This record gives sequence, structure tokens and C-alpha cells, in this order.
Amino acid sequence: KITALNKFYLLLALCAVGLFHSCVPHEKLVNFQDESQGGIIESQYIKDIVKIKIQPDDILLVTVSTNDTLASRVFNKPLQNTGPEGSFIGQGYLVDENGNIEFPIVGKINVRDKTREQAIEAIKEKLLIYLRNPVVDVRFLNLHVSVFGEVNRPGVYTFPDERFTLIEAITLAGDLTDFADRANIMVIREGEKIREFGKVDLTSSRAFESPYFYLSQNDMVYIRPLEQKARRIDDPLARGLGIISALGTIASIVVTVVLTK
Repeated sequence: KITALNKFYLLLALCAVGLFHSCVPHEKLVNFQDESQGGIIESQYIKDIVKIKIQPDDILLVTVSTNDTLASRVFNKPLQNTGPEGSFIGQGYLVDENGNIEFPIVGKINVRDKTREQAIEAIKEKLLIYLRNPVVDVRFLNLHVSVFGEVNRPGVYTFPDERFTLIEAITLAGDLTDFADRANIMVIREGEKIREFGKVDLTSSRAFESPYFYLSQNDMVYIRPLEQKARRIDDPLARGLGIISALGTIASIVVTVVLTK
């Protein structure tokens, strides 16, 4: 005769099988696994960061300063407020399809494919005709990346400066889910008439040496799912065991209540 207690143990066993069938191995949940003996990770030389180059549709904040505040004011556009994720919403200079910005009095200045430092020099050279010893600063206003796939908060995220890493993007997106394939993070990068597909393995400390570890404007980061998730979705047994696990939890509560009476 099968007693209520025996039924409870049977359901508990089925729950355990269901959990074992759908669990993700520990090594697939850990980043930077290649530690040397003694737990000390080897030292790495930090390479120079590849500077982000200005592209059409970028919005630039250009600040001009001189001893003559009134003279320099005409070249400065005020910011209105702060947008999502620390971005600025204001009247920055839009880079047109030819790579030019329309600067007051000066006219068009080409900044396409220039780094921030190179753009500063190009603008300063034009201003020397009108201002004495101008100090120029250039900042990006609309640098953003898209993060989607196995993250907790997929979306488009703005970053404030050029030094922005894959880790920071994933952190903004709420970190990886348990079903994220950490060994195959895809970074999609669009350039002029070319689209690159890069792969970063976050289970290795060599990820820091990847040309895709530091992100550029408009990069797309795709986090693939592990096979365990596909198996869980496609496998009727896995779905069935998941239901049984839920029912087992309910049954265990009921049996506990009955036995304590």
C-alpha cells in the first residue's frame, strides 16, 4: 500500500531528477577561470585603448574658452538636462553624412574619422582666426551600445566616455543570466561599408586582450544561450519534469500539513 508519506518521497525524487536535468554546470557560470596554480592570475600588459573615431550621426559637445568670455560664448551651446543613463540632452553639434559639423561663424569643419583629440586640434585651428589662444574641448553626447540575449535587462545603454568595456555594458544590462554562454559573447561592430562579428570568451582572462573588449559607439552585444536552455525549451521531458517539480513542491506542503495534524 502506498502511503501519503511514500507518495511524498516519490514526488521529491522526481523533483530532484527535474532539477538535475535542467541545471547548468558550475564551470559555465564562472568568468575568468584560467587561474594559475596557487590562485594567482598571471600579470598582463595593458594595451593602449583604440580611440573612438567620430562618425556621421554622432553628436558632439564642443566647449570653447578664452579670456574674453563674451567672444567665446557664441561658440558654446548650452546643455538642457540629463537623460537616461547619464546621457546629455542638449544642442550639441550633429555630424552630418559627410562628417562635417556646422560651427558658428567658422562654417563647416570636417571631423569624420578623427579622434576626440584630433577634432580639438581641427576646431582650434579654425578658431585662431577669430579668437586668441582658444581652449577647446570635445565630448561625445550620444555614445551608446545595444545589449540583448541572455541578460536580465536587455536594452540600449548610453556611456559617457571613450573608455567603456564589455563588462560595464553587461553590468548595465543587469548581468548575465544563468543560461548565458560566457565563452561566446558576440560583439557586432559596424564601420564604413563593413560589419564585423567579434567573439569574446569571458571564461578566459584573455578576454581583456580582445579588440572587442573595449566597445565603440553603436556596437551590438549579443549573449547567446547555452544548450541547456534550448534543451529545456525543446525537450518535452524537461518541461514535464519542471511541472512535476512545481507540483511536488505543492504536494510536500500538503503532506507536511497532514502529517503534523
